[in-house]
Amino acid sequence: MLVQNFRHEFRLLSRSYWFPVLSVLFVLLCVYAGFNGTKLYEARSAELIKAKADQKVLVDRVYGVARAVENGEEPDNMYRLSPMNMSIATGSLAFMSTDPLSALAVGQSDLYTHQVRISSREDLATLTFTEMSNPVQLLFGNFDVSFVLTYLIPLVIIAFTYNLQSQELESGRLKLLASNPIDPKMWLLQRYLTRLISLCIILSFALLLTLFLLNIPFSMRLAGMTLLTFAYTLFWFAVSFVVNVFGTSSAKNAVILLMTWIVLVLIIPAAINQTASTVYPTPSRVTLLNEIRQTKKDLGKEQDKVLAAYLRNHPELARAEGENRFAYWQGFFASQEIMENSLSPLVQQFDEQVQEQQNWISTWRFLSPAVLFQTSFTELAGTSSKQYNHFKNGVRNYTKNWRDHFIPMVFDNRMLTFDDLEVLPAFEYTAMYDQQVTRINMLALLGISMVLLISGFRKQHLRFQM
Repeated sequence: MLVQNFRHEFRLLSRSYWFPVLSVLFVLLCVYAGFNGTKLYEARSAELIKAKADQKVLVDRVYGVARAVENGEEPDNMYRLSPMNMSIATGSLAFMSTDPLSALAVGQSDLYTHQVRISSREDLATLTFTEMSNPVQLLFGNFDVSFVLTYLIPLVIIAFTYNLQSQELESGRLKLLASNPIDPKMWLLQRYLTRLISLCIILSFALLLTLFLLNIPFSMRLAGMTLLTFAYTLFWFAVSFVVNVFGTSSAKNAVILLMTWIVLVLIIPAAINQTASTVYPTPSRVTLLNEIRQTKKDLGKEQDKVLAAYLRNHPELARAEGENRFAYWQGFFASQEIMENSLSPLVQQFDEQVQEQQNWISTWRFLSPAVLFQTSFTELAGTSSKQYNHFKNGVRNYTKNWRDHFIPMVFDNRMLTFDDLEVLPAFEYTAMYDQQVTRINMLALLGISMVLLISGFRKQHLRFQM
């Protein structure tokens, strides 16, 4: 009987014109979304390649001067071996490699940069990691595969399943079915399983076609994204099953399911983000910048006193009197450290409030399956807020190490040598993927789905008349 029911449902789906139409439309949407996300990925990759090439030109120029000096020559551009020229004009490049999976989920990559040029002139408080973006696009998000899966899959499922029980009830066939030796709820579950299997096959085909056209290699993270998508799909089938079991007419079922989609996908995520900003407001960045300007101005008026105080705190940097070619920069580094120390509480408060906002979202993400799904999907794609914050912290630490590396040379009034160039600090960044959060989110989706299915089965009987 079970096999016969499945065969009958598959035959009904194959004869329904709207099923193949929606399937083809869904495949086209996935492919288009994949190409749309690939544009941003390719643009980021091209920018990073150019930035690396430009940085290599600057570094090679300094190396060329150092080799000439080592061979006993006195080139006209020896000024390039100045520690300040190397630390500021040449600088360094900190970057996070672009991930091919970011084409599937743009995430925060349209807001945060993948590369930062490191210079000793920059203050740790004023380092910026955001890019100029279209505010309208940031408001509505990017049309990528993650968008299609998060927002459109539930609508497709609703269109597939909103009247599976109510249609039989309205036509009177449900009474005839109940007169046969079969559990109506088991029959309804079989109808849902048929459509779940069909949609998963279509979804798999759409994703495989998208990956093939975009030339994205297979990885374990990609397998995790696929399993996460199936768990999210199961949740919406479970929601529709419960609504059909407890519902009455097809119209009411459609309205209830659409309202559920609006609440879970649109309202709750927006409310979580809004409350996070309200409960943990970040200090004004304009105020921070004004404080920095005013502090710089005050320190500039007492440059000599600032340098004297700095040397008292760092006696190892004090040198014998003589020609001081870096007097200005010694005062600059002294005032920079004092300024950062005085502004560190405000900067720390800003970072702590941002972290509290992320913790708030992480705590309340279980209220919305869309948040659970999108959080894990962007985490696996390497474009989550947590990963960009990890990159930001790495850049800040590297900026401080880069500046501290040249300070002794500046106070020692000496130029760089070829050996000095061989031991310059290098930026190292390893992408981190929080597998535990992904597993918890996936288990949460599966657990909520099971609870919904069990609640549907616990209903004593179906309605057999309107």
